[in-house]
Amino acid sequence: MGLKEKLQFWAIGQFMSTIVSSPEQAIANRKEADARLDLLGRLAVVRAGLSGLISGLVVVGVALLLKDWESAAGLSGLGFVAIITFVSGLTTALELIFLYRDSLSTAARMAKVLNIPEDELFQAELENSIPHWLVHAALGAPGFQGTMFGIDPLAKIGKIGMVIRKILKKLRIIASATIFKMILRRMWVRLLGRVALRAYVELLSLPVFILLNMFGMNAMMKDMRSRLVGHELTPKLVSHAFPEGLENIEPGLRLALHLGIEEQITTARFIHPNQIRVLELLGDKEQGTVASKKHEQRRANRFLLAVFSMSGKNSSRCKKLIRRIELELGEDEVEMVHQEIDDAIYDLSPLKRPWT
Repeated sequence: MGLKEKLQFWAIGQFMSTIVSSPEQAIANRKEADARLDLLGRLAVVRAGLSGLISGLVVVGVALLLKDWESAAGLSGLGFVAIITFVSGLTTALELIFLYRDSLSTAARMAKVLNIPEDELFQAELENSIPHWLVHAALGAPGFQGTMFGIDPLAKIGKIGMVIRKILKKLRIIASATIFKMILRRMWVRLLGRVALRAYVELLSLPVFILLNMFGMNAMMKDMRSRLVGHELTPKLVSHAFPEGLENIEPGLRLALHLGIEEQITTARFIHPNQIRVLELLGDKEQGTVASKKHEQRRANRFLLAVFSMSGKNSSRCKKLIRRIELELGEDEVEMVHQEIDDAIYDLSPLKRPWT
């Protein structure tokens, strides 16, 4: 078992253990449930800030001790940097483990508040299972990149693009983990240079790392909430957008939906869990060359925009595709779709406005 599999196994185990032991209760009232979810998310953000503070104070304490030692025993500047790098790396690694663990525990508590059935929460062997969705969110991975429903997310990337992607992926892992914070701290120390100031520059850097933790955790909580609420919301969205039932929609509309979802996936280069749910409900792709009528394409675009709105942060490539859909729908329609999805995810409001 590789490091990635071990980390995923640990993360899923943490999520499931919290599901079993959490004192959270399902809340039927949507306003009360929304308030509880907001509170859980805010507390996670505060804990992330405190973890950054504690981690930074440990490094500051060691730096202050070394400052006196450096003056008394002639500790070299290289020795100071080596010791602080080791301490910073160790505390930051422990800090990141705490943040990942806390984010997954918070997601498990949110799942219980939303009353997601436990049999669905414990389907860890499936790539489109809830634990996998949340582990991807916690580790900064947007979604599944393997072929599903005959769609390869990396179909348009090409050989050169694949090589570049692998390099950027490695850099992204470094930038999001321990080494990046260590390098930032070391650069800050080296820029000031003076022996007397090396200890105090760690203190000056504290607010930066506290805010980084809080912003990062806030983004993670939004993504996790979107994925959790999306599990329940996606079937409701399908019923809302197509009240006649997917089995009764026109062949042209079905084909437009399939092509639109496929374009979303190959543009983003990963499959989001909400898209997996849509494809499961949509069924097999229409065969042949059925032409989509203008009103069918408009209905498809409206639904595709709503799915995009449920998928959290989008890449620059996705934003170009979203912009094209928005121009076709018009400003008023776009604003209403965005507002309705935002209300459904962040206020747990029911979908009310007719789309047909």
